[in-house]
Amino acid sequence: MAKALTRTAVPRTKERRASPATTGARATYRIADFPMHYFAAIQRQNQFNLGHVLRPLGISVPMWRALSALADKDGQTIGQIADTTVLDRSSLGRLLEDMAADGLVARTSPPDDRRAVVISLTAVGRKRFEAGMPLVLDHYRKLLHGVSDDDFATLMRLLRRIKANARMMSDPSMLEAE
Repeated sequence: MAKALTRTAVPRTKERRASPATTGARATYRIADFPMHYFAAIQRQNQFNLGHVLRPLGISVPMWRALSALADKDGQTIGQIADTTVLDRSSLGRLLEDMAADGLVARTSPPDDRRAVVISLTAVGRKRFEAGMPLVLDHYRKLLHGVSDDDFATLMRLLRRIKANARMMSDPSMLEAE
């Protein structure tokens, strides 16, 4: 990671504003006072930018996420891939069918449970993933430019905490319906 993030574009008064989550009730709601606004904005722009990077390889961002999940741990169920990629199961199911038709993944049923479907990378899928790796790593290097290793570690720790908090707030019966 590059050294410390340059903050010249953000006035210090805004940077040091107290968290609405810790100051109690507020008379007004300002969307930019909450990190979820920035998460959504970053994700939207990142999807666009990453899609542009992957387009020459014929890979969409959801396809890249599925390939990445399988490259990390091959032989997963659709549910496992959906959890890792944060894609909804029905869209992921259709995507994996298309990827199977393109020869990127193989769908098999384990002998002990014919209802289950296990997805694995094919040689073609692994080759496509490997071709995308340098492009994606360069993309994220540019995206994280100016973020120090310490800041990155802190960011990841905070994001994991917020993700865990969000999961704990969920009604388990709602998760079953997805």
